Amino acid sequence: MNFFGAVALLRLALPGMRARKSGMIVNVSSMDGIASLPGNAYYSASKFALEGITESLWQEIEPAGLKAVLIEPGSFLTGIDARTHFSGDLIPDYDASSGNFYRAMQNVAALSDVMFPGDPKLAAKVIFEQLTNNATAHRIILGSDAMDRIGTKIDDLQADYDASRLIASSTDFVRV
Repeated sequence: MNFFGAVALLRLALPGMRARKSGMIVNVSSMDGIASLPGNAYYSASKFALEGITESLWQEIEPAGLKAVLIEPGSFLTGIDARTHFSGDLIPDYDASSGNFYRAMQNVAALSDVMFPGDPKLAAKVIFEQLTNNATAHRIILGSDAMDRIGTKIDDLQADYDASRLIASSTDFVRV
């Protein structure tokens, strides 16, 4: 539903928005849609897909006077703690990677203050303010944990980009 539900709604909403030459698509992604964690692959993949379609969409619809925005929250105590489960048993070979997530999900009630620092009421207020103030951002990052994790991902991407700078063009056809 994280991806296909949004796609179904886009297909229903966009024709009317195009006809009116007005409107905004707001998709709620996650910090996990930019920077995944071990043990969270399927959720992250669905949010990565939502990020991709929304990023492509805003490039397609902005010339028509429409807008698309991604909300990228961190961990907010919205009831997700009761719905998030680790499927199956921990594979011993993965203890050093997804083991922390597995153990946290086994004890989520006791750890909820640490695992979910975001206040959903404050997030709703900020989202409303940002979306009604003619903000030009395509992404709205919410939560200190999201800022930290996305910032680390940007640093990692920059390091990989810089490391690839010398080899990237070596794979192009040599034209004579």
